[in-house]
Amino acid sequence: MRSFRVLLLHELRSTWLSWTTWATWALFLSLLGTIHWYAILACSRTPMPWTPTEAVFRWFPLPLLCILPLLTMRSLAEERRAGTLGALLTTPASALAVVAAKFTSVWLTWVIFWISFAIFPAVAAHGLGASTDPRIFDGVTLGGGIAFIALSGLLHVSIGMLCGSRTRSPGLAALMTFICLLGLTVSGGLLDALPSDGWEWLGWLKEPADHLRTVGHLEDFASGIVDSQPVVLYLTGCALCLGLTVLAIETAD
Repeated sequence: MRSFRVLLLHELRSTWLSWTTWATWALFLSLLGTIHWYAILACSRTPMPWTPTEAVFRWFPLPLLCILPLLTMRSLAEERRAGTLGALLTTPASALAVVAAKFTSVWLTWVIFWISFAIFPAVAAHGLGASTDPRIFDGVTLGGGIAFIALSGLLHVSIGMLCGSRTRSPGLAALMTFICLLGLTVSGGLLDALPSDGWEWLGWLKEPADHLRTVGHLEDFASGIVDSQPVVLYLTGCALCLGLTVLAIETAD
């Protein structure tokens, strides 16, 4: 436990002292700020069935695919490229502690990014006046959406860690993470779009489609609906990916 704390503090310090983290954060805020601004403009012109905050969360796959791989790509791939991962494993710290510290650092950074998004609804409510339209600052949707992102981030970040453990190239690690996250995000929608009602032999796909509908899970959480299925999915998926990551770096050459 002591080695984990030391490693975690080191990883957090290294992460937030790196200019790439701040550049990625600026890109993240620019992306979400632009989406939020255009959502406010759309709602001001025509009444919409969604709030600006809901509109941003509907675009959740975009920062997931474009920003998260930039955070995970250097965690293990850079260590392997520099040859410091083997030296790190010769210390009293176990492979599990190393992976857990790097994973926790990236996950906390990802959650902090999304918490900082709350600045935009708060500024909009202050500038436009929340009393005019209370939906400008939709606290329930904002809290539920961030809670889901923190939960699903356990699996998403662990996928990035696993991809980074299999290569020495940070760029290739980011590409592999992008492909895996893209497959995970769209697979639920593709399976759900299949005519399983008309084709009886496709009926068995209904349950996997329900489990893998990432955007649907986000909408449920943002609406205050918490189901145990996505909780189990993301927790078990995270444990599996981290376990494979530990095995990968223990056998790394």
